[in-house]
Amino acid sequence: MEIKLKILIPVDPEIAVPPILYGGVERLVDGLINEYIRQGHKVYLLAHEDSSQKNATKIFKWKGKNSRNNKDTFLNALMLMRVYHKIKPDIIHSFCRLLYLYPTLFTSKVPFLMTYGRFISPKSTALASILGGKQINFTSAAGHMLNHLKSFKHKFTPIYNFTLTEYYIPNDKVEKEYLMFLGRIEDIKGTKECIDVALATKQKLIIAGNIQPGHDDYFEQQIKPYLNNDLIEYVGPVNDEQKLYYLQRSKAFLFPIKWEEPFGIVMAEAMACGTPVIGFRRGSVPEVIKDNETGFVVNNVSEMIKAVNKIGQIDRNTVRSDCKQRFSLDVIAKQYIELMEKIISN
Repeated sequence: MEIKLKILIPVDPEIAVPPILYGGVERLVDGLINEYIRQGHKVYLLAHEDSSQKNATKIFKWKGKNSRNNKDTFLNALMLMRVYHKIKPDIIHSFCRLLYLYPTLFTSKVPFLMTYGRFISPKSTALASILGGKQINFTSAAGHMLNHLKSFKHKFTPIYNFTLTEYYIPNDKVEKEYLMFLGRIEDIKGTKECIDVALATKQKLIIAGNIQPGHDDYFEQQIKPYLNNDLIEYVGPVNDEQKLYYLQRSKAFLFPIKWEEPFGIVMAEAMACGTPVIGFRRGSVPEVIKDNETGFVVNNVSEMIKAVNKIGQIDRNTVRSDCKQRFSLDVIAKQYIELMEKIISN
């Protein structure tokens, strides 16, 4: 097979690819590498020493272990430059700190594509845009992440995260038994609001997820008192197999977030299983959910209660089909490759 693009992917030094446990960026990078290579591209990875990505052409290991340590930042910035000059990729698709890029930026003409799945700093991206010119471009995990940017917004292209639609699949043979919440058990995720909705609609609620350090009081005071109610069940943290099991049996997935969540991959995972999503109008929710088609976008608990009562209006086949069209790995990887080809040609 003819090699099309030679791509170097650096990720933060704390991150092993694929993830040892859960991991968000780690899964994104692992999947993209697999798909890039399947499409005939050559991919080099620069990551944590425990990285074991099975398809990468070569894995380079960072010398510095901490992305916030000044000495490690210096070491890694120099290392990225040396790796670039050794392999001469066509483009660097970066998931690491912007600071790492500067020595390579100043000693080469290689284009950079920097992907953001977290808050975007207007100052650091503006500086990089000024210094890098046409060499540097950015993507964001959703369009809303660009709302606060006042300059250089044209440098950004929103490209969503993918979900594994071959793994997260519907199961039409099982009964749809309950509403579901899956995520960190904390206030900004809206776990208590899900309980309020379940009690008001008299629907069983499955709560899955981990209790983050520092949020124990929230669990003890807002969640635990309701666990003696037959309608409310907490199943703890779940792995992929358990997640699939619960999502396939859910009538609806509840996502009452109280912050500007960059993407919220669990919404796409639910949709891949054909499960409609009901979410608060925050973060990426209005972009991910097609209101009245793949779920409902609501503003508060009262509207969420009404949406639960009309969830039968949503066709689960439509939910699944929409997810495959917009959030499948091959679709997302194709969008990245097309953008990289455009950047290289410019």
